[in-house]
Amino acid sequence: MKVGVMQPYFFPYLGYFQLIDSVDVYVNLDHVSFMKRSYMVRNTLKNDTKINLNVYNGSQNKKCSEVIVNFENDYINKFKKTLFHLYGKNKNYEKVLTSIINPSFVDKNINVSSFNFSLIESICQYLNIETKLINSSEKLTTEKKGDGLIDIVKHFQGGVYINAIGGTKLYDKEYFKNKSIDLFFLKMGVLNFENPYSSILDLLFMYEQDFIINELKKYSLV
Repeated sequence: MKVGVMQPYFFPYLGYFQLIDSVDVYVNLDHVSFMKRSYMVRNTLKNDTKINLNVYNGSQNKKCSEVIVNFENDYINKFKKTLFHLYGKNKNYEKVLTSIINPSFVDKNINVSSFNFSLIESICQYLNIETKLINSSEKLTTEKKGDGLIDIVKHFQGGVYINAIGGTKLYDKEYFKNKSIDLFFLKMGVLNFENPYSSILDLLFMYEQDFIINELKKYSLV
């Protein structure tokens, strides 16, 4: 059983979804601290256009599951207008809007973690990713950092943990091995996108669905 764990980001880049694709169980780490200037609430689209997720009283002293999305001041319509301005002429525009944007962008009481997770679920469905997606909770572990990840993997009776490549500076393979878990890092391959590190939302509008699905598979575990 291969397990992956990530924080709930706002339209993350393709590598995030490659990690989900590489595992049997993906855990949305919803009890971590909220971070104001992180990818939990921001990203970048075409022409370096910044997008943000508005929230009420965001604080790093709260969990991301405790911070509520702020839909006031016509946020949803303004967001959609930005998308139309950038991508309205793209032939994938209506398909992405109908499949991903409209189902999640609804004015309701929802926390940042659940909102981003709903987007991630929709995108996984759109990209034919069949990984089991699970919302975490503090019940999975009381530990932090590497030990917390080990607890989560063992909770699902897994023997393999896969992390994003940036984790090579944080986690030691030997330490995980001593806990009976094999640690791998996902390395993105050479992708045929102008900017493979842009938000997944940008790629969804700019490229055909089947093309993205094919590029999604270009990764290796090291």
